[in-house]
Amino acid sequence: MIDFEGKTLKTTQDPYIDGVSGERPHYKATAVDAENNEYILVWDVYDEYEEITDESEMCDWYNPIGVTLVK
Repeated sequence: MIDFEGKTLKTTQDPYIDGVSGERPHYKATAVDAENNEYILVWDVYDEYEEITDESEMCDWYNPIGVTLVK
């Protein structure tokens, strides 16, 4: 769960890696709040992402770099 602007967002899917091949990737996932508003969350990978083998250590999962309200 992510706290964002006074709301608790719960992911509705596992984060997945996204981005252009050959460039720094990021992770995305959809989430909902208590009123079932849908969001897209985006996380930046750590600088040493190419050396990390455990995806659970790839990003700061509690602090997405982007939160977009979908509906």
